[in-house]
Amino acid sequence: MKKQIFVLLAILGLGIGRPAIADEGMWPLFLISQLQDSMQARGLKLTAEDIYAINKASMKDAVVRLMSKQNRMFCTGEIVSQQGLFLTNHHCGYGAIQELSSNEDNILQKGFWAKNQGEERPANFNIGLLAKVDDVTSMIVDSLPKGDDEAARSKAVNAAIKAATAKLKDALGDDKDMFVIEIVPFWAGNRFLAMYYQVFQDIRLVGTPPENIGKFGGETDNWMWPRHTCDISVFRIYADGTSNKPAKYSKENKPYTPKHYFPVNIQGPKDSSYAMILGYPGRTQRYTYSAGIKYYSDNERPKRVKVRRDILDIYEEYMHKDPKIKLMYADKYAGLSNYWKKFMGEADALNKLNIYERRKAEEEKFSAWVKANNKTQYAGVIGMYNDAYAKVSEIGLYSVYMQDGISNSQPMMIAMGLTQLEAQLKDKSKKEDAMKAAAEMAKDLDADFKEYYEPIEKKVLASVLMHLVEDLDNKRLPAVLISMADKYKRDYTAMAEAMWAKSVLVSKDKLAAFLKAPSLKTLQKDPIYQISSAYMNEVSAKMQPEMMALNAQLGKANRLFQAGMMEINQGKLFNPDANGTMRMTYGRVLPYNGKDATFYKEFTTSRGVVEKYTPGDIEFDAPVRLIDMMKKRDFGAYADKDGELHVCFLTDNDITGGNSGSPVINGNGELIGTAFDGNWEAIASDFAFEPQFQRTICVDVRYTLFIMDKFGGAGHLLNEMKIIR
Repeated sequence: MKKQIFVLLAILGLGIGRPAIADEGMWPLFLISQLQDSMQARGLKLTAEDIYAINKASMKDAVVRLMSKQNRMFCTGEIVSQQGLFLTNHHCGYGAIQELSSNEDNILQKGFWAKNQGEERPANFNIGLLAKVDDVTSMIVDSLPKGDDEAARSKAVNAAIKAATAKLKDALGDDKDMFVIEIVPFWAGNRFLAMYYQVFQDIRLVGTPPENIGKFGGETDNWMWPRHTCDISVFRIYADGTSNKPAKYSKENKPYTPKHYFPVNIQGPKDSSYAMILGYPGRTQRYTYSAGIKYYSDNERPKRVKVRRDILDIYEEYMHKDPKIKLMYADKYAGLSNYWKKFMGEADALNKLNIYERRKAEEEKFSAWVKANNKTQYAGVIGMYNDAYAKVSEIGLYSVYMQDGISNSQPMMIAMGLTQLEAQLKDKSKKEDAMKAAAEMAKDLDADFKEYYEPIEKKVLASVLMHLVEDLDNKRLPAVLISMADKYKRDYTAMAEAMWAKSVLVSKDKLAAFLKAPSLKTLQKDPIYQISSAYMNEVSAKMQPEMMALNAQLGKANRLFQAGMMEINQGKLFNPDANGTMRMTYGRVLPYNGKDATFYKEFTTSRGVVEKYTPGDIEFDAPVRLIDMMKKRDFGAYADKDGELHVCFLTDNDITGGNSGSPVINGNGELIGTAFDGNWEAIASDFAFEPQFQRTICVDVRYTLFIMDKFGGAGHLLNEMKIIR
């Protein structure tokens, strides 16, 4: 029953399709052969085929795609040994580390390093290795209906993708259950590619630094430079012991032998030296139409910030008081807070960088070209965009509040998972189905209430109710919600208290008793269920036709606009928006000027850790032994030639969410660091690339090895690696 129920307004913001400059771009692997000369001019000593090859091992085989047990991508990692050892960020492994922690053995807080493979602990996620990429555009496009009915086209695309995926999967024969195939649109649906991922399910935690090293600086330093965080965790891939193929967890499994792994270079990156990143950026909106920029900057982003901040304040109130509650809510807090700060920065930056004005000017040039060249096929594009975003402004926030509001209230999330049970209970012929469904839901109760503290959840419920009623047009809200809010005179604390007292969804015991003998009357009278299910119905059912028509209109505008811009700029290489597929970005190790009279060096050292260290502080505490080692300059082989322990460094690579944990690679194909964040001045990079500001924050691999070896006592892991000194 523990589900992520999101009703998403899929606005594929794809505005001006201008050709990207060489350093801009999260490039699909099938395009990088065309970038080889430019990359080599910057310092790459290898060929494009060394990065991505179809018929031989290449770097792409050492890049892992972190995926949930439902195979949803969330981060990146890099294999660093012949025994399947891989690095990713501490914040990427955070949920798994939390699940492996207990109040008696809190490895999230104190850290953990397995002394041998027998001590490694099963982690609750999968990883995918990209096996191949096929262009399947003809399989999708050739079956589409002719004409202008975009809704029919969209429906046909989905059906064609489903059929093509099944066909490709069947062609894998006996190995098909080991693969996930994703057919993904590029350039707003002008091209379709099939990504084949070999999925490994037996992943084990090898090591993690203490939280006050892996998360040093907390939210204060998040998205900021200078940075001093060792955002690292270490895992291992296990495979069937005889075939080296994916297998479910078993003590008989053996470490996976990869096709390629990254050598580790501890000579250190230098100013202006070549830097390349391979990884899985999630989503960018680099080509969002000007009216979309206004929607995000003035409306959508500020609303998300407000809702998330109020919930985070509730978490902090209790987490700061009790270490048990801090552990319980650690993963929830981390997930909410990261994008709270990102959304806040985006709202500000979208205005400061004048992105709306720049997009508007480019769109006017496009319109002039259409008119001057009598390009009638593109004549209605701008009108489609304007009409669509006018409607987005009316209804877009309702799905946003499901994602950032209702979905962050555990009782309301549970309620939305019970709608099918209600339908079964209504139909007397399906009583047996209802009982079976209830029994299945009961099996998930431990998971539903594992990260659950009633005083927190009751306040979160009140906060969510307040935002729904006060922030949204009440005419589109369920009558039961408005009626109840009026009954309690908009006192949302009192309203939540009353709902809590009458609900069976607020405790494990009450819900277990209900599921043992599910009653339609009990469910329909439950106030939390009434409001949650009614809101879900309003968004997913009543608004769905509007959303589908709106998405179809935007999809057509996006596709035509992109095609038009490609026609204007024939012969230019176009960089498609990130879409969760593997991408390559190349650039340099570089400092930058953040603002007037402020120059930021391209690296930080352990001096900054000592300077920021504040004993007992929730963000800037650190292990005393680490601080002592740094004060004594006990850096061993990991010191730079300047005698300092370099901690983090900057590159001008182009990345976004999903790239967390990506390998940072030098011109020889060797690992020099791990990407983990962006900088505040370029926080709106999902919408616009700003080369003078754009920086990626990376953990220096020497700091990673220092923490593993000298601090963590896990030097045996380095024996697996090929270290370039």
